[in-house]
Amino acid sequence: MNNILEKLIGLQKLDLEIRKLGHSLQQIPKKEKLIDKTIEASKLPFDEARARSGELKARIDALAESVIALEENERQLKLRMPKIKSNEEYSALLKEMDNSKKKREESEEEQLKLIEESESLERELPALEALYLEQEKGVSSERDLLEKEKADLESVLIRRKEERNKLQADFPQNWLSKYNHIASARNGLAVVPVRKGICQGCFIGVRPKIVQDLHYAEEVISCEGCQRLLYLDEETNA
Repeated sequence: MNNILEKLIGLQKLDLEIRKLGHSLQQIPKKEKLIDKTIEASKLPFDEARARSGELKARIDALAESVIALEENERQLKLRMPKIKSNEEYSALLKEMDNSKKKREESEEEQLKLIEESESLERELPALEALYLEQEKGVSSERDLLEKEKADLESVLIRRKEERNKLQADFPQNWLSKYNHIASARNGLAVVPVRKGICQGCFIGVRPKIVQDLHYAEEVISCEGCQRLLYLDEETNA
């Protein structure tokens, strides 16, 4: 095989691997986000229950203060009874006392219902928290594996880039420029084989004369269809 072509194939092999490694590294943050979403989803029931528990306690405390105030109001109203001098004032006082009592009883009833709900939630919270913590512990190993995968990928990527720099250091500049130009225009694939008379880049038939020239490999030949650099796949063209 032509020496230049052989080097170009080696360069492309490195570039394709570097590209693949870069793509794999780009997937790491996405995988980490999926893990975070899994944890958030498992924690949500616990967070919601805890928030609801806090709301209930605040409401229960507010109702307790309301009941105390209403009880005090009823006591003050009763103290006024001996001072009443007319039936009209007496009726008005009784009505006010009934309204206060009704509000107090409604508050007490709501308070009891909320206490029951709060106690039920308090019983559920430990189990919800334990489930969340168990799932978080489970994905911690996934995070560790991702960190290791990232470190391994970065290490290999550094080595491959060093290999590429070394390879292109003594590369003829005109061929390097041509290769980079084709690779940029053809999705990273600048050098392709010819199999059974077909260019494996654009899958267009190659003229027999070109196939013959590829056999001799005296010069680097471009595909007339896609302009990629060609080499003969000896196994399939034997």
